[in-house]
Amino acid sequence: MVQLVVWVKSFMLNTLADIATVKGGHPFRGKISEDKAGDAYAVQIKDIDEFAEVRWDNLICTSLYGRKSPDWLAKGDILFAARGQNNVAACIGQVSKPTVCAPHFFVIRVKPEVDLLPEFLAWQLNQIPAQKYFSQSAEGSAQLSIRRAVVELTPVVVPDINTQQSVIAYSLAVQQENKALKELINNRARQMHCVAQNILLKK
Repeated sequence: MVQLVVWVKSFMLNTLADIATVKGGHPFRGKISEDKAGDAYAVQIKDIDEFAEVRWDNLICTSLYGRKSPDWLAKGDILFAARGQNNVAACIGQVSKPTVCAPHFFVIRVKPEVDLLPEFLAWQLNQIPAQKYFSQSAEGSAQLSIRRAVVELTPVVVPDINTQQSVIAYSLAVQQENKALKELINNRARQMHCVAQNILLKK
């Protein structure tokens, strides 16, 4: 069992732009078309699950055009969904294939000189204070969106590494519990379906 010890400290507030760079996703024109013989994979909004993880097996293969070399996603990058009502931040682990993301995302990269773990920053962006800031700053009528300037002004804190690691470990433990609970619920639903099949459809 992971124990989380939190000390009350006065952490200095920063803006996201102080500690990270924020760039737009790959500039696809229109719908991202699947091309099984393509040269890249694309992460879209639908590829981020409820646990803020990328469904790597769901990514479509596509072709990239243009003279400029793509800004490939790398380990430690954070994908921030800037459109829609679910402004989730997903921290990327190991990337095993050439991958970019749709323009609906901002790619956030912690600056090398900042002692901040990407996993902690992603966790922080998914918590109530940041999410409240995003919901209050969103614009649009048909579809809500958040401008890059707004994202760059997001208030963030940089606690010591030990605190960051403790929070990450605790968050992972909670996530594993949620996944296990979800799987248990799904198993019970499947079992109930089998019972119904055997009783109600029995001739």
